[in-house]
Amino acid sequence: MQYPPKKDTFYALVIWSVPIILIAFLIVSFSEALAVLFILSVLLSYWLWQSTRYEIENGELLIQCWIFRRKVNIKDIVRVKKTRNFLASYAMALDRLEITERNKDKYYLSPNDFHAFLAELKKYNPDIIIS
Repeated sequence: MQYPPKKDTFYALVIWSVPIILIAFLIVSFSEALAVLFILSVLLSYWLWQSTRYEIENGELLIQCWIFRRKVNIKDIVRVKKTRNFLASYAMALDRLEITERNKDKYYLSPNDFHAFLAELKKYNPDIIIS
C-alpha cells in the first residue's frame, strides 16, 4: 500500500526557492543562459517534490526520496515516534515519524496519514513501540 508524503509550506519554500529567485532575475534581466537555468531548476524541484513516496509491501517498508531509496524490513523496526526536527531525511514536512531499527539506524518519514501508516506497520510487526 502506498502512502503519499505530507508536504508543508516550509519544505515547499526550501525546494522551490531557487526557481522563485531565478524568475525574479529573469523578469529584471532576461538572458538565455538564465532561462535554461530556470527551466532546469523547475524540473529538478518538481522531481524532488513529486518523487517522495512510502510503500508497505510484503513486510517491507520501501522509502523513496529523489535519487535515494531504502528498503526496511518491518520486523526490524523496534520504535516509531512522532517528532518535529530539521534533520535531513525522507520527509517533506516538519511533522514526521522517527523510525528506529534494531541496528539503531533511524529514518524520518512524513506520511500524510500517520494513523493508517502506523496501523499497517503494526500488522506486520505488532511489537513496534509507538510513542
